[in-house]
Amino acid sequence: MRRLRNRRGATMILVGVALIALVGVMALALDMGRMYLFRAQVHVASDAAALAGAERLLRQAYVGAADTAVAYGRVNHVEDAVPTITAADVIPGRWDFASTTFTPALNGSWTASGNNAVQASARYTAQYRFGRLFGLTTRLRSATSVAAIGGVNGTACVRPLAVPYQRLLDARYGVGGRDAMTYALTADDINWFGTNHPLMLLKSGSSNNNIISGNFYGVRMPPVMYADGASGNPWSGANDFSNALGATCDELALLVSNAGGRPTIGAGDWLLPENGNMVGKTGDGVATLCIANGGITPANGGGNRSFVCNAPTQMILALWAESGNAPGASGCGGKCFLVKYIGVFYVTEYVRGDGVRGYFSTLATQGRFSPLPSLIKKIALVQ
Repeated sequence: MRRLRNRRGATMILVGVALIALVGVMALALDMGRMYLFRAQVHVASDAAALAGAERLLRQAYVGAADTAVAYGRVNHVEDAVPTITAADVIPGRWDFASTTFTPALNGSWTASGNNAVQASARYTAQYRFGRLFGLTTRLRSATSVAAIGGVNGTACVRPLAVPYQRLLDARYGVGGRDAMTYALTADDINWFGTNHPLMLLKSGSSNNNIISGNFYGVRMPPVMYADGASGNPWSGANDFSNALGATCDELALLVSNAGGRPTIGAGDWLLPENGNMVGKTGDGVATLCIANGGITPANGGGNRSFVCNAPTQMILALWAESGNAPGASGCGGKCFLVKYIGVFYVTEYVRGDGVRGYFSTLATQGRFSPLPSLIKKIALVQ
């Protein structure tokens, strides 16, 4: 039998078949890449809806909250198309930080007392292009996000005053009702302060004397030691204290940075006290803030005169429960303050020779997100 010696034609056929298969696989890979992209775009939409819903929950603006969340979610297009998000896809509820689970509120109630999160879902039906060669037509792309309301355990624009955490608890539970060394703030406490605004008087005090729980104390910035063990380089001098107390947030950040520290101050930081009681300097600084916030009465009020703020003036302050020596730091003399919380205090008036009158309340601001309750709240994506 005669053998065929020329096989070039057969090789061309095999190469052609292989190329067709290769092109098909590459086309399918491109389609699959598109599907992953669409999945990411859908997730952006669900993230936006969850964050918008949580923001309304935080402000207690319940009416139309779901519709607002839907509107924000639908702004984020998928393949130049609007993803599917309805009001029924936006669900208020409770996020358990320990178990990382979400529980919807009963009957979808936005006003349920335990609500601290919003879940939002989005979906989009994507069309295959090259996948049709393999019998593929469409694929559902969906995503679910959860945005929760947490606390802030560190933030910028903290004024150089250390306020006893015990003072906060006494306003809520009466003197002796809770022990600042052992009691942790709860979500109910936070809501109570945000609603009731109990007036209190914070008295100036000198750290040279015995520390008294009803006083607040001038402190130096930045911290003498940060929570992570890093050392700070606190300023010295009463003028720095007064300037920082009345500065804008940008000016305050610059003062702290120029001293070699970080602008953010939070739980676990140790603050070095000023030597004097800073009564006049405190009045001067608070007067500057009141003027910037709309004025004071009388107009020439300050450290040497009592005055009333025309509008409550906000100050972010450090709250301490423990005083003593910062580990690994010198110069405390047993009277540095360990920050337990960061809170927001609204000044209503300054009483010469007595102190600063006002109230603690809640605030939504930027800072280090924490699952622990705090007077300063923040929204973050948790799922």
